[in-house]
Amino acid sequence: MTDRGNERYKRLPPVVDPDALVVEVPAFEDDRPAPEPVPPAAAPELVAATQIAQGSGGVRTIRRTQISAALVIAGIPIGVLAVVAIAQILLAD
Repeated sequence: MTDRGNERYKRLPPVVDPDALVVEVPAFEDDRPAPEPVPPAAAPELVAATQIAQGSGGVRTIRRTQISAALVIAGIPIGVLAVVAIAQILLAD
């Protein structure tokens, strides 16, 4: 009785050329501006003030996110209360 399933495992697959698996990616120059040097560690207040000043000039995306979240969080309960109040007024007659 011959087992054909075991015969296919007795042969090795053909050799794969490693150069066929190499992908070349072109290099690019990093043209982002370099950050300003950090002041000496002897002045932690200056480090903190510099970081706050650098961060305050940008777009205020955090504040916009907080406002929209606050409107959703406060708006849903207020809307539900308004619907319940209107329903009670209409059904009270």
